[in-house]
Amino acid sequence: MESGASITLNAPPATTLLDPLQVEGVASLLDRLLDQLEGAHNEDGDDEVVVVRYWIGAHPEGALVLLVLDADSLVIAEAAARDAMQQLLEHSEHLTDWLVDTCEVGFNQQFVDAGLQAADGPDVPPADPAERARWLAEQSQPPIAMAGVDAEIDWRKYVIDHASQLRAFDSDVFGLGDDEDTARLAAGALIFACTLVIDELFQDIATLAKSKASIADTDDVFMVLDDLPERFAQHYNGRFARQFLIAAVTITGRLTADGWAPPSCIAEALALHVVVENAKVLLDGHDLLDNDIVLDEIYNGFDDAAYEDLDHEWLYRRDLDGFEDDEDFTSYFGTGEMRVESWFEQ
Repeated sequence: MESGASITLNAPPATTLLDPLQVEGVASLLDRLLDQLEGAHNEDGDDEVVVVRYWIGAHPEGALVLLVLDADSLVIAEAAARDAMQQLLEHSEHLTDWLVDTCEVGFNQQFVDAGLQAADGPDVPPADPAERARWLAEQSQPPIAMAGVDAEIDWRKYVIDHASQLRAFDSDVFGLGDDEDTARLAAGALIFACTLVIDELFQDIATLAKSKASIADTDDVFMVLDDLPERFAQHYNGRFARQFLIAAVTITGRLTADGWAPPSCIAEALALHVVVENAKVLLDGHDLLDNDIVLDEIYNGFDDAAYEDLDHEWLYRRDLDGFEDDEDFTSYFGTGEMRVESWFEQ
């Protein structure tokens, strides 16, 4: 069974922020180390765990490593991923003092199965992105149910329990006055949607690996890439998807930090946009809001606080098709570089 591991590495506490050259060096060194890792084992050494694919995102404070592992269970995968990464650091002359901060493993098999359905199968998700997202929210189950525990899921409580993980913002960003209950629902749905989007991106990458094309060249169903601006679909290939996964993990990780840094590139802004839309679908799909609450207004305050601007939303507008190539337009409105080739440039 394939699962995804997200591993956060921290530079030694006394280390100053890495400069751009050091960041590139760390990424290159980790790439060489992981390239030599053909398999990882849990601490008992009994169960083999194969590293199928990996991606690395270095930054001034450390690095994020994403692994796709083939293991018998999530428990085995998590233990093996942590142990393997710790051993790599210990045996590296330059990274021996680095620390494995977090190691999280997860994969929702329901989303994998949905993505592998035939295009005309009876259980295939709807083609329309909004309807498909709603379908996924209705199909999804929290971990306790996935583990086989027979219980009635209290989705309201389950989502609210996630709210405490959103530390980058206060509840008042959701602009609902004294309605703390709804604010916690909005915050919890946002955190839950982060996991959902990351899991779905892993599946999108796996789907593209089979076709070796862009999403515009295949009839496969894509869980996240289909929710990006449609007119750039020919650019959404495997390399783009891997880069977008790094951007998504980077921006969603900041939601659980004590401070907030706005998206540093268009890709991060789009990833956060997709997360917010998935959060709305979750709230709507499970009827978690009172009837008098307007769904589209819940995250307006969050958008104002999270983004420096909302220029990325223009990429979805059909009436502005090609605006990113119009220098007079972009100069007049101060949008900066919006071409798809620059989405990952900070």
